[in-house]
Amino acid sequence: MRNTKLIIIISFLFVFNLSSQNTGDTIVVQTFVHDAYTDGNGNTTISLGNPRDTIGYFPDNPNLTFEKIIMSYNMRCKDNVVNTSGGTTRYGCGAYDYSCHTYIHDSTRIDSILNKVSSHEINNFSGSVFNFTSNPVYNYYYTYDSLLGLYLDSVILPADTILEFGIISNPGTLMNDLIDTISTNIVWSTPYSYTYDTSGSIINIDTILISETINILELSYYKRYPMAFQIMSFVTPYGGWLDFGENGKTWHFDVTDFSPILKGEKRITMSGGGQWQEDMDIKFLFIVGTPTRDVINTQQIWRPQSKGYNSILNNTFFEPRSVNLNPTASAYKIKTVVTGHGQEGEFIPRNHYINIDNSAPYTDLWQVWTECSENPVYPQGGTWIADRAGWCPGQASDVRELDITDIVTPGQNHTIDYGVTTASGTSNYWVSSQLISYGPPNHNLDASVTNIISPSDNVLYSRKNPICTKPKITIQNTGSTPLTSLIIEYWINDAINKEVFEWTGNLNFLETEEVELPASKSLWDNIDFSGGKVMGEVVTYENNSKINKFYVEIKNPNASNDEYLFNNLISSTFSPAPKYPAKFTLWASTNSLGYYPNGTPIQGTCETSWKINDTQGNAIYSWINLAIGQSFSDTVSLSPGCYSLDIIDSDQDGMDYWANDDGAGALKLRRINAYVDTNVTPWTYHTWFKDFELDFGSFIHHEFVVGDYGLNIGSNKNMSFDIFPNPSYNNLTIKGTFLEKGQIIIYDNLGRSIYSKKYNHGVQNITIDMSSFSKGLYFIKLKSNTSQKIEKIIKQ
Repeated sequence: MRNTKLIIIISFLFVFNLSSQNTGDTIVVQTFVHDAYTDGNGNTTISLGNPRDTIGYFPDNPNLTFEKIIMSYNMRCKDNVVNTSGGTTRYGCGAYDYSCHTYIHDSTRIDSILNKVSSHEINNFSGSVFNFTSNPVYNYYYTYDSLLGLYLDSVILPADTILEFGIISNPGTLMNDLIDTISTNIVWSTPYSYTYDTSGSIINIDTILISETINILELSYYKRYPMAFQIMSFVTPYGGWLDFGENGKTWHFDVTDFSPILKGEKRITMSGGGQWQEDMDIKFLFIVGTPTRDVINTQQIWRPQSKGYNSILNNTFFEPRSVNLNPTASAYKIKTVVTGHGQEGEFIPRNHYINIDNSAPYTDLWQVWTECSENPVYPQGGTWIADRAGWCPGQASDVRELDITDIVTPGQNHTIDYGVTTASGTSNYWVSSQLISYGPPNHNLDASVTNIISPSDNVLYSRKNPICTKPKITIQNTGSTPLTSLIIEYWINDAINKEVFEWTGNLNFLETEEVELPASKSLWDNIDFSGGKVMGEVVTYENNSKINKFYVEIKNPNASNDEYLFNNLISSTFSPAPKYPAKFTLWASTNSLGYYPNGTPIQGTCETSWKINDTQGNAIYSWINLAIGQSFSDTVSLSPGCYSLDIIDSDQDGMDYWANDDGAGALKLRRINAYVDTNVTPWTYHTWFKDFELDFGSFIHHEFVVGDYGLNIGSNKNMSFDIFPNPSYNNLTIKGTFLEKGQIIIYDNLGRSIYSKKYNHGVQNITIDMSSFSKGLYFIKLKSNTSQKIEKIIKQ
């Protein structure tokens, strides 16, 4: 079971002895913080002009090992305020998408970049082939002298100077290779010799034998730098209409592969343009324990940089490199991040490859392309839904991993090459690639639960949450023995009785599987619903102050004992699914397909369809093949239960997108009868209770509850009661159990209080005489210090 103790290292304040940490403890290393600082007097100061450049003090105790290292990446983005270098705004947010690369610098290691220089330099010559002779070339002149008479004189022609260069290499140092002259040659490249008479006219031309040739080749030399490992490639979102709140949103990334680098005092920087866009808070979570396998070494293959496709195709950059594989490792992996930029590079998919030892045709070939219309960070401004080469605004860039263990030999040199098969126009590619060497598995029989997809508040899974259906988790085989069975226990908050599911399958080492868990009534009974916003029959939890936790623990892999227990338990915070009335109206307006040049609207079928499904995925209601540019409403009547409303847009641009002329649709949910808010003066009548975001890309998955569905939903956890008969003629009875004392108030249909009565906690059976009430609609409110509920009652 995971130990939840946290040991915090504030990187810019101090470091302390780490030798006494226990398995399961988490050491937190803070690096960058949000750009708002508070001084000793409690005053907030802003210093946005600071570069993203600091020192991180990472654990460096040889007696400590870490099961995982997690990078906590928090981005604060609020109110569409743009942060720029030297600005003074808080909660900044960038209006545009920019790369934001995070680097760990290691001056003990060397990065290099291949450069080219011509092997020769010749005065007054350009080209690749130079023909010459080493013998002097002359012109001849006839001259008449009064004393000597007619004689022939010779004049040597101007010579060419050839400088030949060589490379003095400085491997293993931070010194660049030196380019020096190794020879200087005087030669002649003139192909003719002329003879002139006394008047200066040419009387003879001799062809000179050009007996030698130089093919002017390129010499390769290297510029060297302290190594900078790109551990994160993230692209900031379009900030328009985007609000992450004062505390921002947090992503978590496993950076365990960089554990050989994340030791001791290291410089950490951010660059790419995005570091000025949003406020960043970056922590590293070192989870003390035994890793699945030791990371023996992390080697940079090429220095991360952005280059045009032509220089990649001709191997001017990212050229084939000979890499020596660590002789003590038992497994090897290449991980590569490629992102495309420039108009063609960003918006046209291309095939990229990694090749080992010139294998045919490629060791690994993949298309660098990312589906952005499913981006969990939405809506954004700009062209956020457009698919891109390896990235989307508001997400980490895609990582390609290639296991090369079976095609390489430990301790031997192997040639590794990266390339793009073809490209055109302004296609530039940012490439970062590392070779990771691993030891053997540290466990024979070990399983881990790595992720909770739902229920969860994780920003990555926001499109799949909240839920009232089956939870989804990810399990992994972290032992060398194939995993075939597993006991999974799961529960909410402090539930005494846990749900149990027996998984069976077949997972080899490091393989994962997404598991859907049964969701019985008893699972959801322990949710704390008291933080919801109650508006009649509608209860929502968008700004829920109550923290609910979902726990998952795995046991008995292959009906045996798990060798490592510290990766068996995880939890997630989550918000409950909203509660809606059993009967409501779905109101929709379909968008258009645009207009013909003459202004006539295009006719056709709407790109968007939606349906309401039950927990088994059966469509209870569906709306498909709808006409464009139409408005309609349907009454929906549902039994108590859990449902999902799925909205699908076939063109993947939602129902309203600024960058096309499809028009704007609408999709809303409406009460059959207005809810009356009696807590404000004058009373407010509410009809609509859900207005869906229209700029949603490809889909919306929205789960909700009708009735109690076995759930004590609403801000009425401390009261459980029935009201009968309803309609009533004379006496109305309230029977239930109340954990707190409270008050009963009855309002007429104009919102006037006409009856009040207090009640005590415990089991109550309260009778109200309504014989003096006029016939009509009334509202009855039961209210305590922490809970309230309003119901409609009718007097006959």
